[in-house]
Amino acid sequence: MLLYEQPENAFVAQFIGENNRLTGTVKAVNGLDCDVEVETGEIIKSLAVNINGVGSKTTLSLRPERVIIGAEPGTCPNNINGTVRELIYLGDHIRARLALCGQEEFIVKVPNSSRHTQLSEGESVNVSWHSVDCRALDAQS
Repeated sequence: MLLYEQPENAFVAQFIGENNRLTGTVKAVNGLDCDVEVETGEIIKSLAVNINGVGSKTTLSLRPERVIIGAEPGTCPNNINGTVRELIYLGDHIRARLALCGQEEFIVKVPNSSRHTQLSEGESVNVSWHSVDCRALDAQS
């Protein structure tokens, strides 16, 4: 469980379970957190796990089940607009493939319950996550 939830490098994050990877440059380090500018210009707040300081390249790792669609404003430090590309019904959850931050394969696991937003392909949605759930790791390509 620890390897899945808290990978220390990009290889382990990729190897153990599904994750969303975004690449960028560290712009600021604030204690345990850092700000990363991704290739499309958005600033992502992340947990600084395995970085080389300001100006270094990094790979952000974010598990699909840690992403929230339609979060209440002000509840998460990261809020990005994306477009729903595909929805796959898997019983207890819906696997949504989104385009955001220049990635066409950003995956979100949406619990299949009446409390969650109903999604449609082609729809623009706001996705959010907490910085502690997004890990800034080494810049493995």
